[in-house]
Amino acid sequence: MKITPSQYLKNYFKLFLFGLFLNLSLFGQNNYDEAKLSEILNKIDQDLDNRDYDNATLLIKEIENNYKELSLENRFAIDLRIAEIEYYAHNNEKSINQLLVNLEKLQENNASRLYYRYNSFIGQVFKTTKNFEKAIYYHKQALKNAEQRNDTLDIIFSCLKIGGCFYRVKYINTPEYYNNNVDSALFYYNKTLQFPETPRNNRLLTRIYDHLCRVKINTRSIDSAEHYANKALSINKNINNQFGTAISLNNLSNIYHYKKDYKKAIEFAKESNLIIKDKSLSIKKDNLEYIARNYEKLNDYNNAYHYLNETHEISKIISKNISEKKINTIEAKYNIAKEKQKALEEKNKRLKIQLLFYIVLFLSIVLIAIGILLYTRNKNYKRRFEELISNRQENITVEEVETNPKKATKIPEKIVKDILHELDVFEEKKEFLIKNITMHEVAKKLNTNSSYLSKVINSYKNKNFTTYLNELRIQYAVQELTNNKELRLYTVEAIADSMGYNNGESFSSAFRKITGLYPSYFIKQLGKQ
Repeated sequence: MKITPSQYLKNYFKLFLFGLFLNLSLFGQNNYDEAKLSEILNKIDQDLDNRDYDNATLLIKEIENNYKELSLENRFAIDLRIAEIEYYAHNNEKSINQLLVNLEKLQENNASRLYYRYNSFIGQVFKTTKNFEKAIYYHKQALKNAEQRNDTLDIIFSCLKIGGCFYRVKYINTPEYYNNNVDSALFYYNKTLQFPETPRNNRLLTRIYDHLCRVKINTRSIDSAEHYANKALSINKNINNQFGTAISLNNLSNIYHYKKDYKKAIEFAKESNLIIKDKSLSIKKDNLEYIARNYEKLNDYNNAYHYLNETHEISKIISKNISEKKINTIEAKYNIAKEKQKALEEKNKRLKIQLLFYIVLFLSIVLIAIGILLYTRNKNYKRRFEELISNRQENITVEEVETNPKKATKIPEKIVKDILHELDVFEEKKEFLIKNITMHEVAKKLNTNSSYLSKVINSYKNKNFTTYLNELRIQYAVQELTNNKELRLYTVEAIADSMGYNNGESFSSAFRKITGLYPSYFIKQLGKQ
């Protein structure tokens, strides 16, 4: 069965599609495993809680490298983690703009926990920048979502944040943060007291109690403040939360200062410092100030002076740490930029390899297609050459003379026979090789006129004069080239001249039209034989 060029092209087009599929498999592989992705996101959250931002960044990079296609929600979840890393590790708020854009799209699914996390984080950022109005707005959106999902922890956390925004409470009491929105703060803090103290809720509830304690201290409700401080202290000790215990003791020191029990206040502050150690220099400095202040009240100026000096030393360390943090932040930003550049270079490298693959595949298919076309053409040329050699090429043979006089309408039969006879003589004498010979000149040689000659050739040879003349010349050229080896040594231009043509181009064109081959190819094949 013969395979046509079109069938070859179809087969190689299928090969191209297969190559394209293979390329997508190699370069765009997406082993999309939802459970695995969820597991990595949970690890990132744990790293964020533990402030291990470097490992969190590596996990983000792992997701970016291995998950080429993600659902919209997963893409937004990753954007959130990136923003949290940038913000908490490098004080970079630029990625918040992307979160605000994402949040608008998440509005359609405002019952998801991702929507809660977006609002909660954005609210925290605005709170840190003292834009309390916006902070309250986003934390309220988070609270609404938490209540929809009936998630106790998220409700308590949102109330804690909203209350803090209303009252501007920090672990270090700074007067400029205070405002008179006490009632609003208390409303949200008290809202959380409806939830029972359980192992799941306790850590957050102790923070609520500490905040309530500070509110009561600053409103001089000392007994209430002591009640909440003791509740927080009891739970913190129970769950072995050392940081929380140190804060509760710090609050109690402040309470006993107001109760004028200065010795007790000193005991609580010292105990707080023993627990906190160097985990929080701010709390340590706060405790040292309380101790110095209480010693002053006890007229123990030596100790007061000693602890004030310690406070001063801690302040210098904090200042130094702030400077180092700024340097580390710059260095971290540089490292992140370097990592991003490296990732970009790797991505460009993959794209270059992919592009090279496409180019090689495309060129291979083009070359194969050209090869098939050339092979098919050469095969056809050889077939036509063999037909020419075996005298089976019908197109270049001058047709047999029709003797039916009915074809030569309106021309006397005797004149037709005379013209046909003269044409035979014309062919035998090879007068068709005369250069630039015209039909008028041939008619004159044949003792007739151009009109009669044209009609006879058209009716009995079934072609016009030009085709008739070209076929005679090319038939003669084929015979001569086949039989005369010396003629093959001439140039195409010289052969054309000997065959009655003005130039090699017109000869080649006529030869190609009649035989289907170029004269150069025909001569070359004759040489091989």
